[in-house]
Amino acid sequence: MATLIEQLVTKMGLIDEPNILEKATELVRLLELRSTNVPLQINEYGKIVLCGDIAATLLGIAFDKEQALKLSGLRKSHYTNHKRMIEKLLDLNKLVGVNDICIQLNVQEVKKKADELLELYRKVIASEQTDVDDTHPQYASMAVFMACKLCQKKISKTKIMPFSNLRPTQWQHLEQRWEKLIAKHYKNTMDNKLKVDDNEEINDENKENGTMKGKGDGKGKERRVEIEDYEKWKKRMLEMAQAKLREEEAKRNESEIAKGANNEINENADMAILGC
Repeated sequence: MATLIEQLVTKMGLIDEPNILEKATELVRLLELRSTNVPLQINEYGKIVLCGDIAATLLGIAFDKEQALKLSGLRKSHYTNHKRMIEKLLDLNKLVGVNDICIQLNVQEVKKKADELLELYRKVIASEQTDVDDTHPQYASMAVFMACKLCQKKISKTKIMPFSNLRPTQWQHLEQRWEKLIAKHYKNTMDNKLKVDDNEEINDENKENGTMKGKGDGKGKERRVEIEDYEKWKKRMLEMAQAKLREEEAKRNESEIAKGANNEINENADMAILGC
């Protein structure tokens, strides 16, 4: 049995993942004990592959679901149903969340967007006072699916639907409701966010351009520091320089006139002394 488990885990591409072989072996042995009175209509290959699938989910490890399906020898619907049954037998039927789905589908880049959509859905439901169990995996699954669409990340419905525990018709109805919700509420949310971002950007620009809040006036009024136009400043500087030059030239002329007068007085004095 241990050899078969190792072989199948290897074929699933999980053998190099830490703790996966031990976890899968543990689940297979536990399943044997708990399924004594609940015979499962699947062979050993199917049991081991499903336990490997569950072990990978518990450890947060992504793997090739299509390869696992081929190895199990089961049809897709049987694979999904038996997996749920085994999870119940092993008391592992925990609620799957956005993070779990993103890891399993290898779309971690849309996790933030999916969390936003799921939170938006919860707020809308709360405002409508609708009694809905928003912890059901269908909502986390749909949030990830819609996040992929918004982020233009290609993902197949057939890969994400098993996480939702919904039939195709139920999924279709849920998808239509979410499309309406996003069209009505998500756009408004993003518009408001953009307005806030724009206001913050304008405030930052105002601060850079000299707009400051008046301090100590108690009213929070803005006090604008006027920034002089370059051409005006240039003209003003030239006028000041020219005025200074004229002032210096006038002083120099006065000095020369005074010097000339002094020279004339001195010459007259010398002539008087000589008796001329």
